[in-house]
Amino acid sequence: MQDQAKRLLLAVGLALAVLVGWNQLFPPPKQAPPAEKDEGSATAPSATSSQSTMSGVPRSQVATRLDGRRVEAASAEAAPEVLTLTYPNAVVSFSSKDGALTSWRLTDPKYLRSPTQGELVASRGILLTNFARSTFVIPPGANWKGEQLSPTVVRYSYRLDGIKVEKTFTVHPENYLVRLDVEVTASATAQQRLAITSYGFQDPKVKEGNGRDHTLAFVSSTYSGDELYVTPWKSLATTPRGATTFSWTGFDHPYLLVAMAPPEAARAEKFTSATGEAGGIQTDLLYPAVTLRADDPPLKTSLVTFLGPKYYDMLEGADKIAGYPTNFKYAVDLGWFKVIGRPMLSLLQFFHGLVGNWGIAIILLTVLVKIATLYWTTKSMRSMKAMAVLAPKVAALKDKYKDDNARLQQETMALYKHHGANPVAGCLPMFLQMPIWIALYRMLSSASELYLQPFVGGWIGDLTARDPFYILPVALTATMFLQNKLQPTTLDSAQQKMMMYGMPLMFGAMGLYFPSGLTLYMFTNTVLSALHSVYMNKFDKESLALAAKAEEAKAEVARAKAAAEAEAEAKAEKARPKKTALPKAVAKTRPTEAERAEATAEGAEAEERGSSDEAAVEGEASEEADAPAATRPKPKTKSAASGGKKKKKSGR
Repeated sequence: MQDQAKRLLLAVGLALAVLVGWNQLFPPPKQAPPAEKDEGSATAPSATSSQSTMSGVPRSQVATRLDGRRVEAASAEAAPEVLTLTYPNAVVSFSSKDGALTSWRLTDPKYLRSPTQGELVASRGILLTNFARSTFVIPPGANWKGEQLSPTVVRYSYRLDGIKVEKTFTVHPENYLVRLDVEVTASATAQQRLAITSYGFQDPKVKEGNGRDHTLAFVSSTYSGDELYVTPWKSLATTPRGATTFSWTGFDHPYLLVAMAPPEAARAEKFTSATGEAGGIQTDLLYPAVTLRADDPPLKTSLVTFLGPKYYDMLEGADKIAGYPTNFKYAVDLGWFKVIGRPMLSLLQFFHGLVGNWGIAIILLTVLVKIATLYWTTKSMRSMKAMAVLAPKVAALKDKYKDDNARLQQETMALYKHHGANPVAGCLPMFLQMPIWIALYRMLSSASELYLQPFVGGWIGDLTARDPFYILPVALTATMFLQNKLQPTTLDSAQQKMMMYGMPLMFGAMGLYFPSGLTLYMFTNTVLSALHSVYMNKFDKESLALAAKAEEAKAEVARAKAAAEAEAEAKAEKARPKKTALPKAVAKTRPTEAERAEATAEGAEAEERGSSDEAAVEGEASEEADAPAATRPKPKTKSAASGGKKKKKSGR
């Protein structure tokens, strides 16, 4: 049970790390067109799909007559007139050529370090007004009559023989918004389909999914059906996109947005394709075709356009100015944990207001999150130490029942129950913190507030870009290794090596590609975790008591193991066959040279005496044989010989 819980935690951690790293290194394009349609005619995509592709590479139907003939572009008789409006956070320019908004340049000094120096509008402009498949069509490049009505309002008009078009721009610079109101008046019967065109540009030199250069790319994007679809220029060059229902469409950047949102009642459709130039993108908003007569009231429509950094409060506030839901706020994708990520973004902004440095604000936010999760982290560390107390006993059970897994599980659970231990208790607090970590990752990866913001001059000049000197990834690897050394371990050797070396190296490698702001958060969190571990190991009374119990448990297991080994040795000795004891004479030590010489002399003397005794006996025997029988001495009886007592016969 314990190993299963730890393996589960390890697997979840690895899966999370791989998921985050893969999404960072290879961000998947959010394009999932459900249907295809041949865009050979002027009609928009089929109403059965909210986001669809069109086979082939059709041309835009803007500036075409009813019979499909394209109107020739107007000749450039004179240089277009430009109206420029200057505000604290942006400089906005309008051109009489096509009556378009041709420049929106952010004035924050940090944008001077961006590839476009803060310019958000492509050279051909946005919000060009014309018609598609209509009776009257305005020649592309026509010179409109413009006038500035106020510091925030500019109006352009264009008159044809049977129709007059008037468009009014109202700028809301503090909200990065501009409202366009279009009014079409007919002096003759005409069938007209209003079209509003905007141009974008994606640098073709930027590789898709390149973590270091991702801040350079504007791509086509559309929010439709609660989904954000993102399409790069290369895909549009082969397969244009169309949508019949959408909230907004435009050009998306990881930290910036240029997007147009018509009201739902306008029933506008959109068509996006690549232009003739490399990296060029054209998006047409096509409104329903209507028949206008001379006595009819003017045809009116409007839309709101956002041009600026993706500050969530600004995006959300656009709805109030527009008077209808724009859904610009969904350009900031915080994922499933946006309920956690948005308050954290507000806290990050609060800390920046206090210290004036976004890097320090990230550090303060990390400290706050660490304090908020301190209770669960402490509980988790104590649970790990409690499990370390039982680890020697669990290891002993594994040795004892290594051939009986069912009995091993039974005895292990009985051990946990007896000591009131729960192996999952140490993992649950980490699972509870994972949504916070994921929300922080998503927030720090998409926070426009960090775009082009420095941390330390000469080192990190943009918290949304990677660490140019790889100092943070290396420091992150070292501190994670140190933190793992300070943690109590209850894993086997293979798992311990994976946690000790594999995890720090993996996170360090991913830190090479993470935004430096995110890597700074991870490094700060690891340092705080290491300091927390030091405190728990040195000063926490409960942890110290558990550590003492763990050492005592190790000693107890060691003693039990030694006793078992001694008992086994005694049993083996008892079962071993005994050897027969040798006689003492045999067991004597080997005689010396003097003793052998003396024994030899005594043997010779005894032999000599034996020889003389035999000769005497033989002589006596011969004399007795020669003597008469009467004179022979009688042999003595046994009783006489033994003195009247019976003597036992000795035998061998």
